[in-house]
Amino acid sequence: MTLVCVRLEKSFGVERLTALADTRASFRRSDGTFKTVSDTTTKLFAIPVRCYSLDQLSPVVGAWGTPYFETTVGLGFSGSCFEALTVIAHITQSLSALVAPDGDEPIPTRDGLTNLIAKLCEGYFSQHSGDGDPLLLLLVFGFDGPKPWIGRITWDKSQGLRSTVMWATDDTLETVGQDALFQQRADDLRKRIQKHRDRLFHKPVSSIPDATFDRALELARYELAERKSTEEEMLDQIESEFFAGIGGVLQRLELAVEGERVVAGFTQDDRSYLDGAYYSVAPGASLGPIAIVEKMGRKVRRPKAEPKPDNAT
Repeated sequence: MTLVCVRLEKSFGVERLTALADTRASFRRSDGTFKTVSDTTTKLFAIPVRCYSLDQLSPVVGAWGTPYFETTVGLGFSGSCFEALTVIAHITQSLSALVAPDGDEPIPTRDGLTNLIAKLCEGYFSQHSGDGDPLLLLLVFGFDGPKPWIGRITWDKSQGLRSTVMWATDDTLETVGQDALFQQRADDLRKRIQKHRDRLFHKPVSSIPDATFDRALELARYELAERKSTEEEMLDQIESEFFAGIGGVLQRLELAVEGERVVAGFTQDDRSYLDGAYYSVAPGASLGPIAIVEKMGRKVRRPKAEPKPDNAT
């Protein structure tokens, strides 16, 4: 299992959709406990959406030329890792080659994209043996023009496919996975911060003792506190021994509108051995990935002490 959440936030003066996820892949033993397979599983993806007219086909290679429209959607998953990663591969292939055969140039909508992803999930599981009791929980999110949206797509053997999509607002926090306690605590923290912010900002400036009070600066502080409190609750659940299926490190993916483009940014976690930053893909020159670094959460976290050997004193 895992934990994924997506919310709309506006800290640092930029409206964006922010997704968080843990990185643990595990399976449930017959006695109900979890066995960790890996703590380095990527569960957040930025998927390109490209639309082509039919005349952009390169018939010999079977490739497409210049798209008339491009955007990016985010996707996070919980559930069965093999099935999820296979479905995401199919989704990526389909969304990167959307073709308009009638000579017009239609633009994909939130409902259309969510519906296509749902149909791909349903098609995959229609040919699945069902062995292992597979489960797939997806959160997909993006921008329809300037408007942010979040979709939820789930599949399991007992209920089949379920799909919903909604516009994201300031109060939106969508979660999948082992999420009940997280959502309760995260919502409580966010509501308390928002209540304090609203109470402060409705006071007239004359009633505030500090003459240097800056509403814009205070608003930025509260937005940052809301962002960090959600991360902190996620980190607490990652570190909790009770939630054995949640663990590893915290990943973040953010989508924002920049001009006429939707841009995606990943924040580096603490797995430097996996970020590829020490390797160049251009011999004799420096050309490699640069990970963005930002501390997750609000508290200073120290690595857990290594257990001492049995004969240690």
